[in-house]
Amino acid sequence: MINLAFLIGAYCFMEFVAWSNHKYVMHGFLWDWHKDHHINDHKKAAMHEMTFSGMEKNDLFFLVYATPAIILLTCGFYFDLPKLIFTGIGISMYGFTYFWIHDILIHQRIKIPFLYNINNSLTRAIISAHHAHHRPKSRNDFTNYGLLIFPRRFFKVEKKD
Repeated sequence: MINLAFLIGAYCFMEFVAWSNHKYVMHGFLWDWHKDHHINDHKKAAMHEMTFSGMEKNDLFFLVYATPAIILLTCGFYFDLPKLIFTGIGISMYGFTYFWIHDILIHQRIKIPFLYNINNSLTRAIISAHHAHHRPKSRNDFTNYGLLIFPRRFFKVEKKD
């Protein structure tokens, strides 16, 4: 049971890590890595019509986030420390969730059409919140740096960008 707590704790903590790093690192001193992710934002095309040319410098952050999980899993298996293993699994699960929601569902960087039509209030809110960050209509829109945790007002937005 304690191992499950480490897994869930690591998964939840990663949303805070993603939010804080997005706000203070990606939009801060490592903007040079992240700016190509926002390169299409000035265009008037709908989000689903935007084109992405393969890899972005922003994808380097995957390595930054994957490294602690790899280290925890390696040490956990080598030294037989289940808490490290489950923490590494939690981080990895968040990474998979982020990849699926951000790269496949929102930005459609990998073409898997049946995954684009998931239509429920949570998914619509996540997509609306992320689109607001990329195409802010107000100062408050751009301040949304999280993926899974965002202001409630995005649940009210029904239209698709």
